[in-house]
Amino acid sequence: MVKKRTLAFATLAILVWAISVTSLFGYYYLRFQEYVDLAHEYEAVTMRVNIAIDYGNDTKTWHNNTIVPLGATLLNATEFVADVDGAPFVNAIDGVALSSEEKMSWLWWRWDAAISGWILGEVGADKHLLRPREILVWAYQSWETWPPPPPS
Repeated sequence: MVKKRTLAFATLAILVWAISVTSLFGYYYLRFQEYVDLAHEYEAVTMRVNIAIDYGNDTKTWHNNTIVPLGATLLNATEFVADVDGAPFVNAIDGVALSSEEKMSWLWWRWDAAISGWILGEVGADKHLLRPREILVWAYQSWETWPPPPPS
C-alpha cells in the first residue's frame, strides 16, 4: 500500500512539474513573439550605423550596429554612443577637448566603398544625414597639417 501511494505521489508530482514547465515555456514563447514583432516594427523606423571614436592616443572604440532613428544626423548618433560637448560644433567627445596649443580638433570621416577609402566629412556633423550601414569615424587629429591623414 505504501508503494502504491508513493508511486501515485511521484506520478502526481511529475504531472504538476510537466504542466508547470509547459505553462512557463508557453508564456515565455508568447513573450518572445511579442519582442520579435516589436523588433520588426522598430526596423521600419530605424537603421544601424557603425561609429568609431579615435581618441588620438592609440585608443579607438567601435560602436557597431548602433541603432538610430531614420533621419538621424551624425551628431545625433554620436550623442547616442558618447558624451558630446558642443553642438553643432563638437568641442569634446568623452572629455577629450579641442586643444589650440596642440592644434588638435575633432574631425569626422566616412567610409566610401566606391573608392575603398575614407573621405573627410563634407559638412558639419549636425547636417550629415546618416544612411543605413554607414561607417563613420571621429578622429582627434592635428589641423596643423592640412589635409589631415585619413584614419587607420
